[in-house]
Amino acid sequence: MSGRQPRRASVVGALIIAASFAIGGYLWIQDISSAQKARIARLEDLAGRLEAESVPLKFMIVSREDGSVKARIRLYDLRGREIAVAEKTLKGSSLYVDMLLVPLASSGADGGSADSSWLAFPYRIFTDEVSPASGTTLFDAYDADGFPRVLDGVEWSAAERAAIKSAFKAARESAAAGEPATASSKGAFGSAVHEAATLPRMESGVVYKVVCRVKGGVEMMED
Repeated sequence: MSGRQPRRASVVGALIIAASFAIGGYLWIQDISSAQKARIARLEDLAGRLEAESVPLKFMIVSREDGSVKARIRLYDLRGREIAVAEKTLKGSSLYVDMLLVPLASSGADGGSADSSWLAFPYRIFTDEVSPASGTTLFDAYDADGFPRVLDGVEWSAAERAAIKSAFKAARESAAAGEPATASSKGAFGSAVHEAATLPRMESGVVYKVVCRVKGGVEMMED
């Protein structure tokens, strides 16, 4: 009889320890969930501070020769200030601009509800002969210590800037790993989408702009 009591006590002790770990794990998960909800709420709050339309990117076809297209690309912040300029030459004749749209909502099967608002990040350029996966990514051109300068021009709070940097960082890491940047936003931000903008014909020497609408949609047109 006396030999059973220590074993019984050890079993009870083990159950208590296991229960404490279970409770601790539950509280930890709850903390993560609360932090995630707070981050999503900050993203959703950004929508009211964004203009209906923005133009983060303009470009001009400099030349077409030897089966390649040379383009000069300029990037802008939300106030229309130029933040970067670059020239790229890619094989092909037609240029496509790929924008990454991150939803500012947490519900919906494909990244937010029907009235979601969106953050727009210039993602990459490619052509009719260079696939999107082999295109030139643009993130480095407007990265400033982890913050996407295309979203400068608004007095964001520290929490808002942190939420934007988090979304941008996830997109960059996903792209660097060779994955579609759209995979970066599932769960925390909904499902991002990418949208390529083009025109049937682009003339050399003409400036074109990419217009991004906060309620979704990307359009390319003459400046």
